[in-house]
Amino acid sequence: MNKLAPDTIRLTPEHLDEIRASVDWQAMFGGLGLRKAEGKSKPNDWWAFSPFHEEKTPSFHMGPGGLWFDFSIGEGGGAIELIQKLEGGNRFEAGRYILEHGWAHASVDLSQPVTGQRDKVRRSVTKAVTEKTGAVSTPSNAPIRQDLITMCDTHPRLEERGISEETCAALGIGYLAQGRSPLKGRIVFQVADARETRKSEGKKVRVILSHLGRAITDDADAKYLFYPGFHKSAELYCQEIPWLHEDAHEQITKTGFIVLTEGPFDVAKAYEAGLRNVVGSFGAALSEAQAYKLADLARHHNVQEIRLVFDRDKAGREGAVRATKLLSDIGLNARIFDWNAPVARTARGPVHIPPEIQDLADFSTQQIAWLRQQKLL
Repeated sequence: MNKLAPDTIRLTPEHLDEIRASVDWQAMFGGLGLRKAEGKSKPNDWWAFSPFHEEKTPSFHMGPGGLWFDFSIGEGGGAIELIQKLEGGNRFEAGRYILEHGWAHASVDLSQPVTGQRDKVRRSVTKAVTEKTGAVSTPSNAPIRQDLITMCDTHPRLEERGISEETCAALGIGYLAQGRSPLKGRIVFQVADARETRKSEGKKVRVILSHLGRAITDDADAKYLFYPGFHKSAELYCQEIPWLHEDAHEQITKTGFIVLTEGPFDVAKAYEAGLRNVVGSFGAALSEAQAYKLADLARHHNVQEIRLVFDRDKAGREGAVRATKLLSDIGLNARIFDWNAPVARTARGPVHIPPEIQDLADFSTQQIAWLRQQKLL
């Protein structure tokens, strides 16, 4: 493995986490020239002859995430450790080797070697130009092949929140109990999109963009953890559903609007209740890029209204007001869900939403279905 020149951009531990999260293990497997044992291999469980010595029986195993183990030498690890074992060098050089071969991606440009001083100047100039012109530039997220959900299990927390195994399978949700991913020990939500690919023959298909991890407890330092390099402001959670599901088109056409909420749990709970016209903004701060994605969806389904169901707290209320202005500026009709307005009236008086219900995920599936019947969702 070649040593780095003094002015070469160097990777950080965060970059290594991105590489581990995005590694295309099957491409890496083939790129390294490993001899696959077809008779012993399964779709996500590949076997090969050891790359470290000659043998007659396959003893090398690799699976999702680039995790491997060679039974003939009793060693294993991840993609970075494999390159270190094969090529030598430290973990950062191994990570760079993987990036240069296109087997993973990270938020670093290796094509422009610069010194730390040049990089500092470049970032300062970029910041100054952006602040002066007010230009909005949202990087895009490229599809990845890694599917962390294949390594996930169920968790009592999901059942407590009313999310069934069927919904988890449909949306890509699970608990990551093992592996080297920074999302280990968290509820994992897969982030996807509907895009045309080289093999889709002009049709939109579901592609994986990233994964995010939600802490098991609400008092964790970081409730949601995104992989570095993933630009959440460029995407909507479950944005692929309105594009690809026929029942989503039927619901949007019937109700006349798309529902925008904050968190993945909100969307998952709505999906559990049968709603297919709900997407999430990863928080109360709707970006311009997300607003235009909503506009594309609205145009596709021939509707004009976005129903905002942000959290009941101050941040949610203020975020909904800002989102309303942003959506209005691009020609959409935005309507905020009123948490304090009566949702029904009976002989005993108006019915209000209890104060302990603070977001869409706090409702039961029956309550969400009832709100849909009342044309509030």
